Amino acid sequence: MKEIYSIGHRNPQGLIFNKRTGDLWSHEHGPRGGDEINIISFGKNYGWPTVSYGKEYFGGDIGLNHSPRGYTDPVWKWTPSIAPSGMVFYSGKMFPEINGKLLVGSLKFMRLFVVSLGQNGLPSSEESIFKNTFGRIRDVDVLQDGSILILNDETEGGLFRISRRS
Repeated sequence: MKEIYSIGHRNPQGLIFNKRTGDLWSHEHGPRGGDEINIISFGKNYGWPTVSYGKEYFGGDIGLNHSPRGYTDPVWKWTPSIAPSGMVFYSGKMFPEINGKLLVGSLKFMRLFVVSLGQNGLPSSEESIFKNTFGRIRDVDVLQDGSILILNDETEGGLFRISRRS
C-alpha cells in the first residue's frame, strides 16, 4: 500500500472534497506571494520547494514554470499573498448567488474570497466580501440551512453566523 498520495506542498491550510466531482482541493500559503489552489491527484508533484509563484523571503525567485519542469500547475494563484485559511464549496439555498462557488478565508486581508468556477470546473474569477468585518478569517463553513460560519483568530476570538433576514 502506498502511503504518499502527492508531494510538493507548502503549508496547506485548506483541504476539501468537491462533492460535485469528488476531487480533492487544497490551498497553500506561498512564501512571499504565490498562494495556490490545487486539485490534488495521486502521484503528482506540486513543486515545492523547487518551484513557486512566490519569492524567497530575502527577495530572490524560487523558480517558475511548473509544468515545463514536470510539476503540476496550480489551478489558481494569488500574488501578492492573501494568506488563505479555510475553504468550503457553498451548497445552500440561503445565498443562491454563490451556490457552487468556493469560499476562501484570508488571514492577511481579513475578508472572504468568493472564487467562481468556469465551464471547465476550474477557478475563473474571484471577488472579496466582508472586508475587515470579522478580522483574520481562520476557517469558513456552511450550515445545513445555508448560512455561513466564519471563525477568526483574533485575540478575543469569534465565531460568526451569516444569514439572510427572513
